[in-house]
Amino acid sequence: MNLSDIRYERLRKKDYPTAKELLSYDAGAGEDILRVLAKEPELFVAAFLKDRFVALAQVNEPAPQTYLTVFVHPQLRRQGIGSAMVKYAENELRAGGAQKIRSSFRAGDPSSAEFARKHGYERAFSSAYMQRTGGFFPLEELPVRPYADDDYPASQSMYAKAFHEMRVRVGGFPDSVIARPSEKERREWNEDAEDRFVYELDGEIIAYSHISGNELSSVSVRTDFQGRGIGRKFVPYLCNEIYRRGHSTVNLWCVVGNYARDLYDSLGFQENYKMDFMRKTLI
Repeated sequence: MNLSDIRYERLRKKDYPTAKELLSYDAGAGEDILRVLAKEPELFVAAFLKDRFVALAQVNEPAPQTYLTVFVHPQLRRQGIGSAMVKYAENELRAGGAQKIRSSFRAGDPSSAEFARKHGYERAFSSAYMQRTGGFFPLEELPVRPYADDDYPASQSMYAKAFHEMRVRVGGFPDSVIARPSEKERREWNEDAEDRFVYELDGEIIAYSHISGNELSSVSVRTDFQGRGIGRKFVPYLCNEIYRRGHSTVNLWCVVGNYARDLYDSLGFQENYKMDFMRKTLI
C-alpha cells in the first residue's frame, strides 16, 4: 500500500451511504461519529485509495481550539492510513490557525488510547453519555419562557461562568476561561431561539438551557442560585419539552466529576458509556 496515493476530499452527499456503511463496521466507535454526521456532515473529510472509501475524519473548522477524530475501516487498520489522515488534518487545521486540538474515543479502548498517545495527544477528561427513557414528569407551573435575543447578555454571561467553574472543579481543562460574548454567537443563538429557554425569578434570568433534537445540550444555573433546587425543576421541564416534540428519550453528556451527575441519576438518566477526551497543542 502506497500511502502517498491516498486522496482526501470533503465528504460529498453522494458518499453519505458509503460513510454510514463504513461506520457500521465498528458499532461502538462508529455510533458517536454517526451522530455528528447526521447533524453536521460538512465537518467530515473522506479518504480514498483509488476508488475505495477507506477512512473518515471529523475535522472541525480551524479555531484556536478545535476537534479532530479519525475512523479507519477495521480491515485496514495498523497500515498507516489513520496516521496519514491525522497528519493531513492537523496540517489543514494548523494552516487555518488552530492552536489546540481535542479528540475522543470510547473509554476502555486501549488501541485508540495508544494511537492518540503515539500522535502526541494527552488525556484531558472523560464524559458520560446518559439517556432517560421514562415518560413525562409531573410539574407545577414554572417561570420558564422561550429565549429571546435580548436575553443574550445575561444568558451568555451566566452560561460561560457556570461552565468555566465546573471545568475548574473537575480538572482536565487547564486552559479553561470564561467565554466572552460575541456578535457571531448571539446571531447563532437567535437563529434557533425556539430551542433555548430561560428560567426567571423576580424578573432576573437565573438559569438557561439549550436543547438539540432529543439532546439536552446545556443547562446552566447562575452560580449564586446553585444548590437551591432550580436545576431539579428546570431539567424535568426541558425533558417534558423534548417529549412534547415527539421524542421518546432524552440524551445528554455529563463531564465525569460534575456535581450535576447526582441530579441526572435521581431523575432517571442512565449512563450508556463514557468517552475519553485527549488534547494536543500544535507547534
